[in-house]
Amino acid sequence: MRVFGSALAALAATILAATSAAASDQPALPGPEITVVHLTAHAERLLPRDRLQATLAVEVTGTSPQQVQAEINKRMDAALARVHQVAAVKPQTGGYSVYEQREANKPVVWHGNQSLNLWSDTPSALLELVGTLQQQGLATSGLGYVLSPEALRKAEDALTTEALTQLRGRADRVAADLGMTVQQLRDVTVGNAQTEGRPPVVMMRMAAAAAPAPPPSAEPGDATVSVSVEATVWLARKS
Repeated sequence: MRVFGSALAALAATILAATSAAASDQPALPGPEITVVHLTAHAERLLPRDRLQATLAVEVTGTSPQQVQAEINKRMDAALARVHQVAAVKPQTGGYSVYEQREANKPVVWHGNQSLNLWSDTPSALLELVGTLQQQGLATSGLGYVLSPEALRKAEDALTTEALTQLRGRADRVAADLGMTVQQLRDVTVGNAQTEGRPPVVMMRMAAAAAPAPPPSAEPGDATVSVSVEATVWLARKS
């Protein structure tokens, strides 16, 4: 069990206890002696993006669809064979398309392409592999960092605990300012962790050079991760 999960469970139990402490003898609707307040709390932090993604493509031009498709298949097979040699990189092939181009007084030209998506939690391995695939003739259309689902889930537990603590604390402060006490927390809504903004992505159309070239470079930057919680708070006069 994760440490954050234990803290979150304890806090959730506290809030549920406060919410239902007198559920059996409390009305479903607030009476005239109850003041209802709607509160929202928000917790966020910056986390380094930890997963690198790249998108490449085999692009072929020829005189017939058969020729174009055969060349795409051959080059993609070679690319995947190279990718499978790098255990730290996960591949996924993408769209495959072949189409013709017609111009007046010119022979018909056929174009085709197939994309290849790669991602890794070991950026150096992926960057080196992208450089190799560029030398094999693949064109790079995207390269950038994202926050992995594992890192997002881990942050979600901690941020949820923080946001719920803020919510309860604010409810107590509002009640004190009004000379009242918190009777119940009702209709508590906890949102999922969200990342703000898009990661920095290097977009390019880069084919292989005739001479060996160094692999591409990429910097991860930080992602803002946030969790929001909402609740309806019932306040009562101090007895």
